[in-house]
Amino acid sequence: MMMSKRSAFVLPFVAATAMLAACSPQAQTESSGILPQRTLPASHMRPQRQSWMAAVGKQDLLYVSNGNDEVTVYRYWQHTLVGVLTDFTQPMGECVDKSGDVFITDYAAKQIVEYAHGGSKPIKTLNDSPDSPYTCYVDPATGNLAVANDDGPSQEGNIAIWSGASSSPATYTDSTLYNFQGCAYDNRGNLLVTNGYPGYPYATYFAWLPKNGTTLINIGVPGPEPSWKWYDVAGIQWDGKYFVLDSYDIYRVALLHGQAYYVGETELGSREENPSGPYWIYSAKPSGQGTQVVGGENGEEYGSEVDYWDYPAGGEYPIEELTHGIDRPFGVTVSLKKS
Repeated sequence: MMMSKRSAFVLPFVAATAMLAACSPQAQTESSGILPQRTLPASHMRPQRQSWMAAVGKQDLLYVSNGNDEVTVYRYWQHTLVGVLTDFTQPMGECVDKSGDVFITDYAAKQIVEYAHGGSKPIKTLNDSPDSPYTCYVDPATGNLAVANDDGPSQEGNIAIWSGASSSPATYTDSTLYNFQGCAYDNRGNLLVTNGYPGYPYATYFAWLPKNGTTLINIGVPGPEPSWKWYDVAGIQWDGKYFVLDSYDIYRVALLHGQAYYVGETELGSREENPSGPYWIYSAKPSGQGTQVVGGENGEEYGSEVDYWDYPAGGEYPIEELTHGIDRPFGVTVSLKKS
């Protein structure tokens, strides 16, 4: 049985602590160094700084959710800090719609917060309670917002879909996956979902929701070798042509009529050691295939950073490293400039 590169790195550690740690996202991320667990009551938490945003003009913007409960915003190409959003308890996953509005899942607050491109104040807040939103993705065709809810070992999670990102959500469960950590739409309205990294010895599973479907359908996703097993998929994205799975390196998968096909791999070199959360595929045009991949790292030696890589070429080292304002990054997304 083949294991992916992330498995070889984390399984010895997880196996040694499996009897002591729960399988909730807080426990997983705390043990892996991604995000600290938030346990203090609100009255004892440090006061947050006020959000701010510089004038950004017509610029592509990179949003990064950090372990210090802040979201930092950068000019994507200039790599300069232009804003800090602070009104969060535990920001995690991020996604964006075709208008450039950014959605940020606040795991501990059980809500999803929407910001306009370059805005410093929320324009909408969606209540996800009693669920805990982990990551999100917006259907580019309909504007529907899909949220992967991971509610820990004692409560089954779900995929929540807000029609037009504005109404009460429809929810979809799957007893095989139980909880959800990743989801993405393709350009035909199909949604691929995963339970991500549920912890040793549990494997990563997948399901899909066809366009206009009413039930999640379990699906096998092949890897680069016949005996390949997924154990540690940090996220799913759509690159404009294929679904891509984040498992240290990233893997392209085609989904046709409910059948998944392995397409290829993009190696990300040094990112194999300390990835900190799901990546984002950058495309200058929403309808085109991505040209860069962006993701965070938490290195013990060099600290926290967000790296840029060519896509689908990848490489041994990133083409750009962003460190200013980065603190244990998790989710990233890019809001394209207003035309």
